[in-house]
Amino acid sequence: MRTLLISCKLILLFIAYSHSENIEFRKDTLVINTGIASIAFDIELAISPEERSKGLMFRKKLAMNQGMLFIYPYNQHVTMWMKNTLIPLDMIFINENGSIEDIVYMTTPNSLSHITIKKRVKAVLEINGGLSKYLKINKGDKIIYSTFN
Repeated sequence: MRTLLISCKLILLFIAYSHSENIEFRKDTLVINTGIASIAFDIELAISPEERSKGLMFRKKLAMNQGMLFIYPYNQHVTMWMKNTLIPLDMIFINENGSIEDIVYMTTPNSLSHITIKKRVKAVLEINGGLSKYLKINKGDKIIYSTFN
């Protein structure tokens, strides 16, 4: 019985992953207020578990004004990784009020290391690695987007 259950889970995982190849991410725009500037990003939204699982995998490039916003149904401890992600990213962890809780800079492509912070968050914005420092985006800056109060 246990073997059958494990086999069923593997089949469901395979089906979910194979369907994730054809995901069409919804697009939108958000703004980061740094106190010095307001910076607009064209974003893709990763809201469903399948969308969040695929994320920016297999992308060879990301325009400087683009990113992906991973939105979770409630505040939670979020763990990310870079499996099959080919470009370095900055991961911006955002609370329910839109404030940046923390930033993980220049993640390592294809790494299986877990990337997380201590606080619970509502969302994570991924942008090109190094861009946060270049644009002077910092903890405490505000994300303006409809998901946040």
